[in-house]
Amino acid sequence: MISHRFAPITVALLALALIPTVIHSYRGLTIDDGLRVSAIPEVLAGARSAPTDRRARWVESNLAATDWIERNYRVGDDNIRLFAAQSFDPKRLYHHPELAVLRGYEAVPSGRAVLPGREDVPVHLLRMRRGRDQGVGAYALHYDGTYVEKPLLFQIRTAGDLLFSGRKAMTLILTADLSGSVDSPETAPSVKLLKAAVEAFEASRRAEEPAE
Repeated sequence: MISHRFAPITVALLALALIPTVIHSYRGLTIDDGLRVSAIPEVLAGARSAPTDRRARWVESNLAATDWIERNYRVGDDNIRLFAAQSFDPKRLYHHPELAVLRGYEAVPSGRAVLPGREDVPVHLLRMRRGRDQGVGAYALHYDGTYVEKPLLFQIRTAGDLLFSGRKAMTLILTADLSGSVDSPETAPSVKLLKAAVEAFEASRRAEEPAE
């Protein structure tokens, strides 16, 4: 039997423990950052594109994402694939996204770099291979106004916050191309297209803001 003098403390602790349950189980609270990957244009950095045959059902099932695009951009003689998606289940996106998105390629993580001209955007590099052809893949992860450099540290840092706040969307923007070199990412066509996609994504919020 609990002493009456401990009752207020017990009630307070139980109420505190219920906060995450109410937020996630009953309310399903999410926080919209106003950014949309679907706003990335079909013509990007002067390159025209065509959609791939990836199905919305696959993206929703595997990545828990409904706002997404996948296109092939034609840059000279190369086709650069661009895949971008937002999900309120961040782990679906930051945990080796190349394994899900780039099937048909051999994509091996190959360190990180900084997006040329954007020191605030860390880029995760991939060494691409298909048959005898080799190239570069690259992706950026956006969350709560910043870009994620180290997913493991991100997971640790946000674990406590997510217990007491609504879920926020993570965005994956990934490009892949069978040309270029991971040793010179600043000249790789896929990295250049990634920069254009990142900036178009960032501009999507401004485009939706009402004019004063």
